[in-house]
Amino acid sequence: MWPALKTLAALAISLPLWGIPSTASVEPGTTPAGTERSDLDTLLRPSGGPWRIDQRGTALRPADLRDRVAVVAFVASDCSIVCVTRLLDLDRVAGALPEPVRDRAVFLAVSLDDATGGAAKLRAFAEGTVGAGSRLRFLAGDAAWTAAIAAMLRYPAASLPEPPPQVMLFDRRGGIAMTYGGDPLDRPRLAGDIALLDTFAQGLDSGPARDPHAL
Repeated sequence: MWPALKTLAALAISLPLWGIPSTASVEPGTTPAGTERSDLDTLLRPSGGPWRIDQRGTALRPADLRDRVAVVAFVASDCSIVCVTRLLDLDRVAGALPEPVRDRAVFLAVSLDDATGGAAKLRAFAEGTVGAGSRLRFLAGDAAWTAAIAAMLRYPAASLPEPPPQVMLFDRRGGIAMTYGGDPLDRPRLAGDIALLDTFAQGLDSGPARDPHAL
């Protein structure tokens, strides 16, 4: 097995739902009997509520995430320079991926601002940080949504609005595959992990659909 693949597979097996080697950990949520939700869906819709609107006023839809590798980071419109730098690094990774992989990757910046200042404030922050043409989609919700995500991450409320520092990577079936903690973000490693996960059409539960060395 390819060394990087061993790392991802071992992480997915040893951490059943989330792997957070950083200052925040995660409290797995409960899933109603007979309902199967992915890790990514559980994170983005903790109570199974509505899909959120991004900075451009477009709702995130299940189809936007289906069969895609997803990268999730956390932001706030008045977050520190470290947080801003992290976003810039993600934007660079998103723009530099090879075209076939780029089309199957989605980058989400989840705001834990409690929607303070509304969509206009989030859009101004997003466009002022990474530009209007960025591939990053910034999502925000109400106070209950923010509280649910913070609780799931077991992130101290006293630390808000400064967001959790980790970047989370999900496979094409919405399963948690990797979490990156610490700054600066290792862009080459993240880009390589995205390309590797893209070869797993059925997520980490199945083998790669194509030779990763061909990417």
